[in-house]
Amino acid sequence: MTIEKGILNKQVDEGKVTAQEALEIMLPINEANQLWKMNIYLISLFAAVFIALFFTPLRPKRYLKWYMLVYFILLAIFIIWDISIHKDLTGKIFIILKDLG
Repeated sequence: MTIEKGILNKQVDEGKVTAQEALEIMLPINEANQLWKMNIYLISLFAAVFIALFFTPLRPKRYLKWYMLVYFILLAIFIIWDISIHKDLTGKIFIILKDLG
């Protein structure tokens, strides 16, 4: 198994693992990858709603403050959820790699 670390200065670690260990490593990594792809769509959706609320003729004339409040509450909930899920996945990956090393 080959693990690349870093963005600009890549470090490559190689090691022998069993099929079971490889699956244990790959499952959280695939889960994090799927979450990243879903985040791209959700962030685009939040950006589109932000533009619609503030910069287009679609801007609601009545109850604008309520729309803004709901928007920012949903955005805050999304950010908190996303950070907690990423933190859990990163912890799982770290523990599995630490046990292998």
